[in-house]
Amino acid sequence: MYLISIVDDNANLLTSLELRFKSRGYSVKSFIDPSDALTYHQQNPADFYLIDYKMPKLNGLEFYESLCVKLKKHKVPALMLTGVAEMHLQSLNDSTIGDFLTKPFEFDILMARIEKILSYYKLPGRSSEYKLGDLTLYEDRISCTWHNTEIELTKVEFAIISQLTRRPNCNFSREDLLDLCYKDNFEIDDKNIDSHIKRIRKKFKDSKPDIIFKSIKTHYGSGYSWSNQ
Repeated sequence: MYLISIVDDNANLLTSLELRFKSRGYSVKSFIDPSDALTYHQQNPADFYLIDYKMPKLNGLEFYESLCVKLKKHKVPALMLTGVAEMHLQSLNDSTIGDFLTKPFEFDILMARIEKILSYYKLPGRSSEYKLGDLTLYEDRISCTWHNTEIELTKVEFAIISQLTRRPNCNFSREDLLDLCYKDNFEIDDKNIDSHIKRIRKKFKDSKPDIIFKSIKTHYGSGYSWSNQ
């Protein structure tokens, strides 16, 4: 069971996120004061840190950098919560923090971001394989098998499938998928998402011509979701 640390001066948001994370099987430690979080985690590191950017005493980036120093690490699994106007993209690019998410946000999108960052760190106890029905994803070699047939994927195609399958039946908009996958390919844009989905469908159909592939569902005018066949 992973321990998620939430550092945010909004008590209502802390309570809400605690309940949501615990319902997904995570352990949670919450802090309103970033100084208290630094003191605690110096001796008790968490598996993941969810940090608000705009806080008194220390802003989110200052907290993250101080945390890395105290833990004697170049980087730790973390995500920054922020408003668009609160921080410049350059500040994020100069930091080793894993990702950021603007408020307000949907919890499923937050969870997808967190799981993606955790997969990069490959923490103990997390398998590099993920199974869903007849599909198996192999994170270590960026490929998958469907009905025991291996399918070669690009990094972006793998990222899209990974996000869809981690939250079956969750409707991801094109913008969501673009945002979730941007770290794998900075040149991707929302118009390309449709092209990637088309190629993914073709690869699955070509791998097993005798089986109808209909796992990727199109929500017209909205986005895409993964539905178990």
